[in-house]
Amino acid sequence: MVSPPRSEVGPVSSPPTQPCVRPWRVCVITGSRSEYGLMRWVLEGLRDDPAFRVQLIATGSHFSTEHGETWREIVADGFTLDAAIPLSLGAATPATLAAAVGDLAGRLAVELERLQPDLVMVMGDRYELLGVITACILVTVPIAHLSGGELTEGVIDEQVRHAVTKAAHLHFVAHDLFGARVAQMGEESWRICVCGEPGLDGIHRLTLPTPHAFAADIGFAPGSPLALVTFHPVTLEREALGDQVSALVAALEEGARRYGLQYLLTYPNSDAGADRIIAAFQLFAAGRPDRRFTPSLGRRRYLAALRDCRMMIGNSSSGLYEAPCFNLPVINIGSRQGGRLRGTNVLDVAPDTAAIVRGMEQALGWDRTVSCTNPYGDGHAIPRMLAFLKAVLVERNRDDLLRKRFQDMDRLQVPRGVVPGPHDLMVPNAPAPNAPNAPNAKE
Repeated sequence: MVSPPRSEVGPVSSPPTQPCVRPWRVCVITGSRSEYGLMRWVLEGLRDDPAFRVQLIATGSHFSTEHGETWREIVADGFTLDAAIPLSLGAATPATLAAAVGDLAGRLAVELERLQPDLVMVMGDRYELLGVITACILVTVPIAHLSGGELTEGVIDEQVRHAVTKAAHLHFVAHDLFGARVAQMGEESWRICVCGEPGLDGIHRLTLPTPHAFAADIGFAPGSPLALVTFHPVTLEREALGDQVSALVAALEEGARRYGLQYLLTYPNSDAGADRIIAAFQLFAAGRPDRRFTPSLGRRRYLAALRDCRMMIGNSSSGLYEAPCFNLPVINIGSRQGGRLRGTNVLDVAPDTAAIVRGMEQALGWDRTVSCTNPYGDGHAIPRMLAFLKAVLVERNRDDLLRKRFQDMDRLQVPRGVVPGPHDLMVPNAPAPNAPNAPNAKE
């Protein structure tokens, strides 16, 4: 773990005046390279708008030497860290991650009391957000949550995301369906903004290296078929991780033999089990010039990889979010992204060697001149976000934000004094759980 020099940690802001007055202090908290890549343009939008004063806290895997010390990318992008909270992730077991979340909650509470933000902004569903929302709740700071209402049925992130939704006070979601799910959890409609995925706004703002320069930079010959590989632990299937990784590595070997594929592999996230994936990929790439395993590509090189690779292989949400913008075929392995909306570029396969190899064959025949509709937005989310945020902060005071009023569903009718059974809580006209046409009925 490495902390940034104190010279790169910014000054403390003055205490807020109540009620909020401009500029509003918005404290953005980032804990991983992938989420920062999606939030970077939100940070720029907030920084460039005189209505806001950005505060930035980095934590989580940003300070992990194994994951590339990606806090340096944040500073290189021109942002100042108002606080740095490195975590001791160790071997990333459930016990060490739980300890890290508790440590984060306590240390973050101290920083929030020091910085006195008007609003904390977070994105997604990573486990460290449990520490963030704990600190915010106890310090009574309103939370704005990006990317709520989505589903990832194969991982614990599903629970984390919905927990953050219930803790949050403003919700920026990518799709009407996601907004409806947030409302279904009892959130008031004025708190929900359907804006699109803000990470898509920056895809065409960055100047990317040319294909020749990118190939030379990563050490591959231009024109050779290259696959981008990212595989994360499926945290609800920990017992199966070894078999899944073995199946993937065997498929990659077969793809190299059969199709001449070269591989650009990136590190997994810091979930429990990541060390096993890292060890397997290190062994797979060792001594092979046609294989490169890297902790982090950085945003520009990562987008260049999406542009120039023939396919993406693994179970990263990037295959659903950003890859459609490049018409890139994605071999999505297993259940990690279960329940998520996906574009026509996504080829879902089982974590089985033969299935993955068949996916490679399909991907090699993919016509990338045919545009793929991206269900996560049109690349204009941030102007909608900022307009919504300014309107809410003008019209609502801090007490309005903090006092959440649960919105009951009109169709949920329970007679007074009667304890409802499982069938009483169902949507009218829906089939019973064991009815022949019920979604969960067992044959």
